[in-house]
Amino acid sequence: MEFNDFSIHNALDKLNIYKSLGPDGLHPRILHETRNVILVPLRIIFEASMRMKQLPTDWINANICAVHKKGNKSDLSNYRPISLTSIACKIIEGFIRDYIMKHFTDNNLFNNNQYGFLKGRSTMLQLLRIMDKWTEWLESGGQINVIYADFEKAFNEVSHKLLIRKLRYYKVNESIILWIESFLCNRKQ
Repeated sequence: MEFNDFSIHNALDKLNIYKSLGPDGLHPRILHETRNVILVPLRIIFEASMRMKQLPTDWINANICAVHKKGNKSDLSNYRPISLTSIACKIIEGFIRDYIMKHFTDNNLFNNNQYGFLKGRSTMLQLLRIMDKWTEWLESGGQINVIYADFEKAFNEVSHKLLIRKLRYYKVNESIILWIESFLCNRKQ
């Protein structure tokens, strides 16, 4: 995987400067404001991280912060933990995600029924399409039985070993897979 100055500059340019800083102490506003100066050093760090197939030590750390979801603020179950991680790491994560998405798209690995997290295939579009099908079935005298399942916390339950095995099955570049393993293992909070 290669990194170019233009894409890194673009990512730095799009940073939300109002987000919190990560455990490395680098605030997104600093990265944004110094983007022309830190561009090359950041590219060198990204390239070294990929070449060594591991993350810099500061990138495996996360500060955990409780965020109120809803309801009574004195009830701890109304909060969810979020991990504040390195902004620079989030940038390289975006490049890795884009690489994997391109690999899956180029190789037609997404099921036609996959909606959400894909450009042009939102969950709203999925809902509209299924409503059209249901309307057709009902108008032709058919019956519809539906079971709804809530996968709200499904990603929290994904087995890292299974994820890595699936990436290998779909022939994702081995260097990317090893980097992801490094990303998932030995995290500190």
